[in-house]
Amino acid sequence: MSHSKFIRSWLLLVLSACGSASIVRAEIRPDYLMDHDPEIHVAPPVKEFSPKLRQLWLAALARPEADMQRMSADAIARGRRAGIPDLESAAPRLAELLADEKSQPVVQIAAARALIALAAKQTAPEMAAAARKFGADLRQTAEPALAEWRYDPFIADWEARLTAPATRHRDLILAIRCLAVIGREPAADRLLEIVHDPLPRTDVRIEAARAAGRLRDRGLERDVRKLMAGAAPSKFNRLCAVELLTRHAGEEAQSLLLKFAVDEEPAVAVVALARLIEIDPHLVLPVAEHAMQSVDARVREQGAEAYVLLPDPHRISVLAKLLDDPHPALRRSICSSLLELASRPELDGPIREAAVQMLASNGWRGEEQAALLLGTLDHEPSAPRFEELLDSPRAEVEIAAAWALKSLAIPEMLPDLLDRTQRRTDQRSQSGPQPPALDEEVGHLFELFGKLQYAAAEPLLKQYVPKRQEMGAYSRSAAIWTLGHLHAGVPDEKLASQFLARAIDRGPPAEVYKVQIMSLVSIGRMKAVSQTEAIRQIYGLVVTSSYDAEIQRWVLMQLTGAPLPELISPIVSPGDWFLTPLDP
Repeated sequence: MSHSKFIRSWLLLVLSACGSASIVRAEIRPDYLMDHDPEIHVAPPVKEFSPKLRQLWLAALARPEADMQRMSADAIARGRRAGIPDLESAAPRLAELLADEKSQPVVQIAAARALIALAAKQTAPEMAAAARKFGADLRQTAEPALAEWRYDPFIADWEARLTAPATRHRDLILAIRCLAVIGREPAADRLLEIVHDPLPRTDVRIEAARAAGRLRDRGLERDVRKLMAGAAPSKFNRLCAVELLTRHAGEEAQSLLLKFAVDEEPAVAVVALARLIEIDPHLVLPVAEHAMQSVDARVREQGAEAYVLLPDPHRISVLAKLLDDPHPALRRSICSSLLELASRPELDGPIREAAVQMLASNGWRGEEQAALLLGTLDHEPSAPRFEELLDSPRAEVEIAAAWALKSLAIPEMLPDLLDRTQRRTDQRSQSGPQPPALDEEVGHLFELFGKLQYAAAEPLLKQYVPKRQEMGAYSRSAAIWTLGHLHAGVPDEKLASQFLARAIDRGPPAEVYKVQIMSLVSIGRMKAVSQTEAIRQIYGLVVTSSYDAEIQRWVLMQLTGAPLPELISPIVSPGDWFLTPLDP
């Protein structure tokens, strides 16, 4: 098992102090149609490495210089993670360097990391001997791997540290964590003694409680009550107590967890709520609203999760209030959750109603998320409010509203929106403050004109084709993309020539990249065959796949009507290695 996997195991332990990892849901993003139309697929790269790299690094590893040894070991570890094959033959030499008393500490640590990257479990005895013999820094690298590798002969060392009075703080924490990872249940008795002892440092006691809670899934309720004895148990005692219950599920444990779920200390409440949700989300319902009013985002998230897992119309109205949550990840997660729940017929109406209420509020965060949600749900009654929000002082709201109008695509609104984009265009040449997201807003509205084939917008769109920086990159790209749709299959030779000029303009200053790409796309979409040879010259003899090459290939196929050979995957050799062959 790699060292990185052990770190992830540790993180799972640490995360219990702040709740389980957030459930990730797809975020609604106000993206652009031109980024997916046409849909371009780039062949994934193929990794290829010189077979001489391994020989070179092994030769460097055999050198006596410490720097050469260290850098070679580092390169082997990185190379294995990058996918270089057949590096396992370096394990014997790395084990030698690890065990050699003459090796410098930095070399030993680098050798240990390389052995871990190679998953060289056969070197566990050498790793264990080095951990016992050499410095604490090496132990911090080697011992996590021994725990992941289930190297039982080292258990006695970790257990001995739990009772030795002279154990250093860092080594004690390391031993506790490793015993938890290896699953040494008999160690729980000594860990509980540490938990109840008021003399060790608080972080040691909490770490011991966390480990004991992972090692035992029943029978620790008595220890919890002992920690909670007295009128006002300290927050450290409460945190230790709740950590002991992270695998318990009985009625007594559930009763204790419910008390912890409303604890004033967020770290305690999060652990309790997360465990209750794991057991049964219904257990959290009595305290969910209280949790969603917490000052801590992690607590609010756990309360919301119970309502997401067990939704009903009343809970939807409470949940929707978090669309205006100050924590970005939480409000976006709620928005995505509501979108998923809206697929249930009995929840669709309540979700729309709650989102409409949020859209009418004065909270910009809620306005943004409600606009994204209602736009995705194609809620046409909100269109007038979306148009009002185009004048919002917040860029986020302005962009979301424009995107929502594009998503709704209501033909009756086109004249008003064309008038608005004309006024926005006039504003670009004026001094004074500009709307906070003028470029993005106009870009989305221009795409709406293309989506609905609104020919009346063409004179305005053409103003954005010339190379004028003040017109904005999003607006110009969207205008050119839309002009291509308005003339799809019916070429406008003057426009095609202008598009070609934009596509090949290398400056100085160079034309905006997105403008160049959309110019090529529109030449292909309008099938301006007069530009075929010019496009061929741009395309050249390209055989390797890339975004630019695939766009140019797509354009040529639109112009000629004939298929072109698929482009091959690019060959890459990842890594900036300290030693590379002269003749790779």
